[in-house]
Amino acid sequence: MTYSMDLRERVVMAVNDGGSTAAVARRFAITRPTVRDWRDRAERGELEPRKPGPKNPRKLVKKDDELMRQLIAVKPGITAKELMPQLSVVVVESTVCRRLKKLGLSLKKSR
Repeated sequence: MTYSMDLRERVVMAVNDGGSTAAVARRFAITRPTVRDWRDRAERGELEPRKPGPKNPRKLVKKDDELMRQLIAVKPGITAKELMPQLSVVVVESTVCRRLKKLGLSLKKSR
């Protein structure tokens, strides 16, 4: 949840006016770590909300998506573990599974 700049500024002002972290947290119904974080960030001039979502670029790229599509078409029984070493980057099995789900692909188990 992103809090408004107005709330952030009021919290920092309350701390700067001598309020304790715990008292300010109770007053504004937020957590003490949030009060400390906003106070520290305000001192650095970085009080604005951070952008939500992933902080780093995605590891798997379109080229990997196409490769996975091709490999699954050729060998429908392929597993996520078998796909991993053929991709352009090192990823864990859960990353491959999440990407396949996002692409609408599923791995059929051959028994």
